[in-house]
Amino acid sequence: MHPVCVKTNKTGAAVALAIGTLAALTLLPPPSFANVFDTDDRRPLTAEDGFSAVGQFACANSTRLPVGTIVSHPSLAPDRDFELVATVAHTFSGRHNQMQTTCAFLPGGHEADATPVVHVALGTLNPGRAWHHDWAIAVVKGRISDAYGSLPLATITGDDLEPLEQQGARYALVGKNGERPQMLISENCAPVPKLHWHHGYFSDGEFNHNCDMIPGWSGGPLVLIHEGTRQIVGINATELNGIVHKVGDEYHPRMFANTAIRFDGEFRATLDRLAASPPPVISTPDVETMAFSVLPGSCTGTADTTSDILALAVEIALVPTAQATSIC
Repeated sequence: MHPVCVKTNKTGAAVALAIGTLAALTLLPPPSFANVFDTDDRRPLTAEDGFSAVGQFACANSTRLPVGTIVSHPSLAPDRDFELVATVAHTFSGRHNQMQTTCAFLPGGHEADATPVVHVALGTLNPGRAWHHDWAIAVVKGRISDAYGSLPLATITGDDLEPLEQQGARYALVGKNGERPQMLISENCAPVPKLHWHHGYFSDGEFNHNCDMIPGWSGGPLVLIHEGTRQIVGINATELNGIVHKVGDEYHPRMFANTAIRFDGEFRATLDRLAASPPPVISTPDVETMAFSVLPGSCTGTADTTSDILALAVEIALVPTAQATSIC
């Protein structure tokens, strides 16, 4: 797969520009809508929670701070000078359907340790329409896992939920409220099995879950905690609450499900590929490009990712023409 390459600034300038927006942020009022079910279980994240690998992305000309997590993989080289960070594709969606091309990752949400994003593998360039493919893996410079740690990903299905619950498994979602930089954790929640009348019943690409959250939690890891291990089983993508204000009411899986993209299929295959054969751009001392690779068929949600030329053309059109030099 050959990436779409898009021009951005020099590495140092790129990081400064991306986090400059963060420095200018004020504490904004919380959004007027949320999916907080029954008792609000959100609380500030602490060092004792063990989720320092979770951080935030800051992109130039944007006040959004989507969440991402440094991930581990057995194929990652021990002497690497980069990390892989899992998030959602809409982390890199800018205004007017233009891609963000200058972004930095803030491990643990710490601006002082910001490092540039040099490559992004996307499930789609149009997450609003192809939201079942709303996942992304970013390649960032530096060996930041030495200081912040990392989390593995694991594949589970809806059929695994009840047996895991019977074995005492629990879950946590890490994120933040709106554009406030403070990291939070939502506990006492879990993926919820889908019945035929639930949202997304005919798609197995995502979990519905009842973890308390509001906008700002995009990209946060849905973590399975079981038998002394922590594994990311989904990437938080969206809350569906277009009818009424949802705070403190009972969970309703048909109208108000929160969703997380499952780690499976092309998402898992892409992580395997990047871990075993990272893009060469990461070895460039002074990076001038932030490259994107995208699955051609994902824009329409088709299973065939190699032959849908029309969908591929739509994907190309969403990347600024002056910045695109090649397409996968």
